[in-house]
Amino acid sequence: MARSAPIWNTFNAGELSPLIDGRTDQEKYFAGCKRLRNFIPTVQGPATRRGGTRYLGSTKGNLRAWFMPFEFNQAQSYVLELTDLKMRFWVNRGQLLSGGSPYEIATPWSAANLVTDEGTLALRSVQSGDVMWVVHNAGAVRPQKLSRLGATSWILADVEFDNGPFEDIDPDSTVTVTASGTTGTITLTATSAIFSADDIGTAFYMEQKDSSGVKAWNAAQGAALNNVRRYEGNYYKCTTCPNLGGPSGTGSNPPVHTEGAVWDGGGTDDSDDDKYYSNGVEWTYLHSGYGWVKITAIGGGGTTATATVILNNGRLQLPTSFTTTGTTRWAKSAFSPLRGWPTSVAFFRERLVYARNRELFFSVVGAYDDFSRKDGPDITKETAIKLQIASDRLDLIRWITPSSSLLVGTARNELSVQEQTTTQVFAADNVASMPQTEYGSRLLEPIRVGNAVLFVQRAGRKLREMIYDYASDRYKADDLTVLSEHIVDAGVIDMDFQQEPDSILWCALADGTLSALTYNRERGVVAWVPHVIGGPDAFVETLASISSPDGRRDDVWFVVRRTINGATVRYVEVLEDNRLAETDTADAFYGDAGITYEGVSTKTIIGLDHLEGATVQVLADGSAHADCTVTAGQITLNRFATKVQIGFDSPAQLQTMRADGGSQDGTTQTRSKSFGEVWARLHNTIGGLIGPTFSRLDPIPGLKPASAVGTRPALFSGDRKIEFPAEVGTDGYICVQSSPMLPMTLVMLSARMEVND
Repeated sequence: MARSAPIWNTFNAGELSPLIDGRTDQEKYFAGCKRLRNFIPTVQGPATRRGGTRYLGSTKGNLRAWFMPFEFNQAQSYVLELTDLKMRFWVNRGQLLSGGSPYEIATPWSAANLVTDEGTLALRSVQSGDVMWVVHNAGAVRPQKLSRLGATSWILADVEFDNGPFEDIDPDSTVTVTASGTTGTITLTATSAIFSADDIGTAFYMEQKDSSGVKAWNAAQGAALNNVRRYEGNYYKCTTCPNLGGPSGTGSNPPVHTEGAVWDGGGTDDSDDDKYYSNGVEWTYLHSGYGWVKITAIGGGGTTATATVILNNGRLQLPTSFTTTGTTRWAKSAFSPLRGWPTSVAFFRERLVYARNRELFFSVVGAYDDFSRKDGPDITKETAIKLQIASDRLDLIRWITPSSSLLVGTARNELSVQEQTTTQVFAADNVASMPQTEYGSRLLEPIRVGNAVLFVQRAGRKLREMIYDYASDRYKADDLTVLSEHIVDAGVIDMDFQQEPDSILWCALADGTLSALTYNRERGVVAWVPHVIGGPDAFVETLASISSPDGRRDDVWFVVRRTINGATVRYVEVLEDNRLAETDTADAFYGDAGITYEGVSTKTIIGLDHLEGATVQVLADGSAHADCTVTAGQITLNRFATKVQIGFDSPAQLQTMRADGGSQDGTTQTRSKSFGEVWARLHNTIGGLIGPTFSRLDPIPGLKPASAVGTRPALFSGDRKIEFPAEVGTDGYICVQSSPMLPMTLVMLSARMEVND
């Protein structure tokens, strides 16, 4: 018989897959657990119990809801609650009220189009300051712009696309469109029925076929009032001629402006002097050979449309030729109810980017609602860009997100969009798309963490880390679930990242369970853990992470569906800080759907209507208390207390991997073994249970979960020796469990093990 002293000195590989249960050759084997529930693996190595979820209120009418974060800055962060055609707001760990009632606004998103066929949120959003742009992932709803004007003054309105983007002009089109005028409200007439009701509210682009009917501007030539001249693609009208004693003449400076009026010479116009001057004339910019209108009505069986001429960047009118010969060079808006609205949105290189089908539309630099592809007659480095994604597969774009490149995800592959030549700026003449990986994505927005983009693979059961690899000069997308693939097997439907304090990606799964990934690439920590939310039939439906009111951590918000007192309810809850007990053990908060009473010493706790009929767990002045049943919205304690925590306890559990080592002739796997004693190193812990299985747990010696009335139980940090029950088997597990409603941090386990050779 051989003896050894195995040690488990880190748990930051999380819960490992049963498929690697025998892979003692893997480094992560000895840093992982066979079972880990409601613990947070820390980057440093210990496993600490997560905090409870604090009850804040219910969703509107207890309806199915979705969350979106809205963060203006660290101090002003909101969670947007989306239900059928309504939006409500949560801020400072409470609901935003107006006149004593929940503040809400109407939205165009019904309950049906808030969710995709894959069970994920169908909305995509980006934010700049107090403005958020929101699109529907299937393009079924016109993009919206959410603006915060004040604490209880929010506006949700249609995004206007007056300045494009437009479809490409068909060079083979034989349909001629003429205009009844060049300004104001006009009528468009087409030689074929090209207009439909879906075009109402959208823009329509027209471009001259040729410019031969307008004289070119030349220096030192005669000019009269209202003459029109063209120069390098721009068209100008003579609006001031200083003709006091003879004909006016053009100056020596050609007009090149695209706004307002400019003189082409000295610009002298002295009506009190009858001397002849020839210092040029004033030219007012008209257009650059093209223009667009906004369609307001359809008639003539689709051959006519009423429209309003759009004035933009000083453009005053449409080309006059549109009223005479018309043009075959026209294009409809790229977005409409018939052609579809954008399906994804992001910021990249100071541009707002929309995606639809396999196309990307980049706004003008710094002008997020302007999609003008020309500045006057020119395509510049700042004008809008339209890009068709080149790929050998015809999958549609599912998401876009900025990194060092603009990353694009489809159902089958991932691509990047970036400068073709890195020495020049990103522009229409310097853009390229390049395929990167071929995994495919779920209809779920990815999460950016540092220089990595985390996205869920198409089936929803793998999380991939897309990051640039300098060695291969391309992006790679490693599988972050390879060691714990079972944890997200139900499929991820929602996720968000909590940066502070523990760098955790929280994931809501299709079966209502919750999983979390402690993620720190600098230290090589990738640790998955399932979290079980307490309460009857608890089902996590959505989540979001925003800065806490004090800015010291990120708050994770949940909508949890439960059955309470025979009714289906949906509660808004926020994950509490698991470190509160370090300040005062009475502040320890580990109950789900929980609340805190603090006040005069009492035995009766009211305000528990949301837990009516339920059996709840109680912590009274930091000390364990017997379970209570909520009746008429209250419970009665068996002793007086001034601070009471009430909620559904869901214990934290840890089970080590099989012990190994100590045999004289190799591994101890499958050998009969037993533990004579076990040492547990703990930090800031009260109570706790330990044993060889979860059905054979004993209290950790010396760590009583309760204390004398009137005193606070003390947090324990240090080692505790446990005499293990005499049990011989081939497994060699150690199981640890927290006491109800109390803190636990497990730093290390070691054992004296005897192996039968």
